[in-house]
Amino acid sequence: MWRGAILPTIAIWTWGLAALGWAQPSDPPVLDRCQAISQNLRPQLAYAERAAPQRFFLRLVLGADGLPVSRITVNIDLTPVPLGLEEIAVLVLERPVQDALRLRGMLARHFDRALQNISLGNWYVVEPRGFRCFLTFQGRVVGIIRLNPNLEPLSDPRWLQAYRRSPVRFPAVEPATR
Repeated sequence: MWRGAILPTIAIWTWGLAALGWAQPSDPPVLDRCQAISQNLRPQLAYAERAAPQRFFLRLVLGADGLPVSRITVNIDLTPVPLGLEEIAVLVLERPVQDALRLRGMLARHFDRALQNISLGNWYVVEPRGFRCFLTFQGRVVGIIRLNPNLEPLSDPRWLQAYRRSPVRFPAVEPATR
């Protein structure tokens, strides 16, 4: 009975890889560039993004050389959450003002160590507009670094827009970005 499910499962995985691009095991220029960027990653800002009334995702934007290049979702203890499983990390802020102050204080204390144990995966995906490299935490993908065809990192302007709209953000004043 379970044998009949194997072929459709393989077909779905194959289709998924084709839809995302073909995962490449290694290409020194792309992976070298991703490695250089990932070694310079620093937390730039954090914010709470509304998922529903009184429910928020805690997002951490990582930057290299003043440019925001990746965003990860973290638990309340700043542990990265794998992509696709963000729903398990929803924060409930029942008392928005008090909870926001507590959350901002916690971010101030632990902001710099948020990148511990995050590493670069040893593969990338070719896209029509460049490449995607993957940040991992305990073997699971938690973030993406996008590069254009010239191997320059790409930023998503929606991250800064969400930061500006957020009722909880750290630092409270937007840092300078290039």
